[in-house]
Amino acid sequence: DLVVVGNAVSRGNPELEAVLDAGIPYSHLPEVLRDLFLQDRRCLVVTGTHGKTTTTALTAHLLRTAGADPSWLVAGLPRDLPLPYHIGSGDWFVLEGDEYDSAYFAKFAKFLFYRPHLLIVNNIEFDHADIYRDLDGIRRVFRQVVNQVPRSGLVLAGGDDPVVAEIVTESPAPVQTFGLGAANDWHAADVRQECGTQSFELIGPQGSAGRLRLGLTGQHNLRNALASLAAAAFAGFDPATELADALEDFIGVRRRQEHLGTVADVTLIDDFAHHPTAVGQTLTGLREAYPDRRLWAVFEPASSTNARSTFEVAYIDAFSLADAAIIAPVPRPERSRQDEPFSPQRLARQLRDRGIEAWHLGDTETITAHLVAHTEPGDILVFMSNAGFGGVQAKTLAALQERAHV
Repeated sequence: DLVVVGNAVSRGNPELEAVLDAGIPYSHLPEVLRDLFLQDRRCLVVTGTHGKTTTTALTAHLLRTAGADPSWLVAGLPRDLPLPYHIGSGDWFVLEGDEYDSAYFAKFAKFLFYRPHLLIVNNIEFDHADIYRDLDGIRRVFRQVVNQVPRSGLVLAGGDDPVVAEIVTESPAPVQTFGLGAANDWHAADVRQECGTQSFELIGPQGSAGRLRLGLTGQHNLRNALASLAAAAFAGFDPATELADALEDFIGVRRRQEHLGTVADVTLIDDFAHHPTAVGQTLTGLREAYPDRRLWAVFEPASSTNARSTFEVAYIDAFSLADAAIIAPVPRPERSRQDEPFSPQRLARQLRDRGIEAWHLGDTETITAHLVAHTEPGDILVFMSNAGFGGVQAKTLAALQERAHV
């Protein structure tokens, strides 16, 4: 009856060619969501360069725990929800709104199809160099989605981000800001780091909304939590009495600082970070959580943007909080096309010039062997990739377990 064509599918795919030859109706996922699932719903759309998946999962978790029975679609594997998707009986539909394109025949940002009633804009940076020429191109689509929010809705804007602040000045809908700065409508005061968690006093537009605890580390996750709490408050729930327990219990999303295991006091963590800002935020959060440990960053430059040298210089600062770094090869380096390619060897050399132990290692077996040979009790290993990384995480965990039993 209908074929939904994903944005990873291009001309030449045999199934797509069969659909076109047979004249079968086809569409793309965002359009199908809009036409078949979002009617008669109030859409809560989470956007931004970073933090979309965690914020979407947390917002759905808060509303679900509070009894709203929302629908949701999370572009990841949430550990606090039974599935990444759900059709509920409530009014709200919580959606992760990606700025990446929708299909080979629909070169439009996915979030432009989601009809936001409440729009969260976490942050805006240049990304997706295979889709957008520059930051102005990304600004343009965010202006478009902000312009879709009705006057009865709300835009929740990351107030610590100057690009977001510029974009939302044009919003026809009401705007509230969230962030760590005290000038934000929603902000955290008296933040305390406590045994891998952080507690804070939530300050909202009406003043103090109580003292809350978040079981995730890092300022970026605190901003994500502020956005989710503000969204749930707009939906009618009190943060102190109806959301506090759910916030404290929130575990997060797989591959977002996910603890894989500890072997002989070597801790392995898996993270989706694939942009210099995300890498820096992850390492900052882990440094705060483990201030006296040796921190290893094991990075695969797997995204289309990372096939290019676009962020190579920015990664030097991003990895500055690591004690040691391993830079893996670029999968499918031909994606750089006519642009200058990313050089793992050059990045490793520049990191060594900064005084960071750094290596470019050519495959997962070599990386695993290096980690088994050089890690010591107390070390923290964080694997960073938005792809599979050749299963190096599980290989390293198994190899360390074998070492521990020798």
